[in-house]
Amino acid sequence: MKYALTLLLCFFGLLGKGQHLKLSQLKSFVGQPVASVSDSLKSTRWVVRPELSAVKGDQLYRTFSYGNHGSERTKALSWLRIQADYGVVNQLYYQLNSQASYELILKDIKASGTEKKDIQSIENKQISTYYLSTDYIFQTIVGADSYTIMVMSSREH
Repeated sequence: MKYALTLLLCFFGLLGKGQHLKLSQLKSFVGQPVASVSDSLKSTRWVVRPELSAVKGDQLYRTFSYGNHGSERTKALSWLRIQADYGVVNQLYYQLNSQASYELILKDIKASGTEKKDIQSIENKQISTYYLSTDYIFQTIVGADSYTIMVMSSREH
């Protein structure tokens, strides 16, 4: 019984591994070809959502989802949207499924030498905050049970 429980916990640990992206991973996606980022995400069980993706001229946005909430099969656990110009990712939005996951990334943002720049209220009782560093601009958008992190380069490529 003890071995079965250990195997079960390891299995669930592997299932959740792809969902929790780290700040270093998010930053590494910026400046990379869309195909490379897409392949990386798909290899960790993220799914492209074509109905939430589009191409217009040289601009593209592609939306990925990860997992499903138990009884709500159409509601993903996490979302990631990449935006690109000329096939290279220049910005992304990562919507997390829990405050704890959000706070881990926020802690990394603050520890990376960022300067908190602007806080503002936006629609639907959400708070938006910008953090600037030498290489990146981060935006956090927090509302009731909604935690989103935007990452983009602060330099022109």
